[in-house]
Amino acid sequence: MRAVVSACRRSRAIAIQSSRWPSPTTRPGSRASASGDNTVKVWDASSGECLQTLEGHSYLVCSVAFSHDSTWLASASGDNTVKIWDASSGECLQTLNIGKALINISFDTTGSYLHTEIGVINISASLVSNIAVTVMEPQFPKFKRGGLSLDEAWITYNSENVVRLPSEYRPSCAAVSGKMIGIGVGSGKVWICNFHLVES
Repeated sequence: MRAVVSACRRSRAIAIQSSRWPSPTTRPGSRASASGDNTVKVWDASSGECLQTLEGHSYLVCSVAFSHDSTWLASASGDNTVKIWDASSGECLQTLNIGKALINISFDTTGSYLHTEIGVINISASLVSNIAVTVMEPQFPKFKRGGLSLDEAWITYNSENVVRLPSEYRPSCAAVSGKMIGIGVGSGKVWICNFHLVES
C-alpha cells in the first residue's frame, strides 16, 4: 500500500469543469480535488467555497476528471476502484473494480470512455442503462481497443488477453494511447509496443 500512497500523493489531482457546458448545480469553472480523506471535493473557483463533498471511496483518492459536458465526474482511488458520479447531485452512478490504483484518468469528448494509463474503459453502455438505478456492487471494466490486463501480465484488445508479457517486461509504470503502449520496467528500461489487428 505504500507505493499507492506515494503515487497518489504525487498526482495531486485537480479537475477543472468546462465553462462551456455548466452542470445545473455546479457553477461554471468549478474545480474538483482528490483528497487524502477518501473524498472528492467540488469547489467554486471564484470564492473557494466547497460546493459538494463526494464520499464512497475507502482509501485516498488519486485522480479526478470531469466529463467534457460536465455531466459526470470520475474519481480513481487507492482502493483500486473508479467511481463515476453525477456532477449535479453528487450521486455515485457506478463503481468499477479496476484492481489497481489509477493515477491518470480523463474522459473522451463523448463521455463514453475513460482514458487511463492501462487503457480506455468503455463506460457509456453501463452508465446509460444505470442512470435510473445507482450501481452499488463494483463492476469489472470493459476496455476498448488495446490496453493492459488488470494484473499487467497481458497486452489486451477489447478486454481479451492477446500477448502474455514475460516477467522482465511487465510494467512498473505504463501509458496507453491509441494503438501504442509504453511500458517502463523495473530495470529502468522503457519499451513501446505499436500494434494493429489483422482481420482473418
